[in-house]
Amino acid sequence: MARKKQKKKNLILRKKLKTIVLFLLIFNLLSIPLYLLMHFNFSYSPLQKFLTYVSRPFIEFFGYDTTLIDYHACNVPAIFGSSFKQPVCISWDSTGWKSMYALAALAIATPFVAWRKKLKFLAIGIPLIFLINYLRIVTTILIALKFGWQYFEVVHTLIWREGLILAVVAVWYVWLRNTEKAKKGKI
Repeated sequence: MARKKQKKKNLILRKKLKTIVLFLLIFNLLSIPLYLLMHFNFSYSPLQKFLTYVSRPFIEFFGYDTTLIDYHACNVPAIFGSSFKQPVCISWDSTGWKSMYALAALAIATPFVAWRKKLKFLAIGIPLIFLINYLRIVTTILIALKFGWQYFEVVHTLIWREGLILAVVAVWYVWLRNTEKAKKGKI
């Protein structure tokens, strides 16, 4: 009897291990296009412009005068104003495209979820990550305007970059947990 239980445990363990290996294999294969895009310095300036144009009114809402200017360090207009130490460019990396791609790769690589559910999740998850990234952009600028530009890099790099990574993992994890609960009939 004990031998039968051990055999069943080993079978379950092997099945879980296969699922994990399949997930890691697909996820790593999906990282190849990401690295190719980064290697060839791909960028999409319309997304940068869009984020610049929608960030400016939000900053003005908090009482800061802003304008859009051509700035030599940017390939798109930069946000500038009398309270700014320097113009702020929304770079291609600041659009959050890697975070949105990572969320898509995590969902696609999840082996035990139907494609319909994956696509439904991505239809909600990607705009959510986009919104979180938008908040990252405007709060970073607002904190720099309010507390000083010496905090810009700290907030941008140390807090929000890692915060966005955590947001991607958290959004995926919540979806995964809800998918597992639905699978077990708990939702």
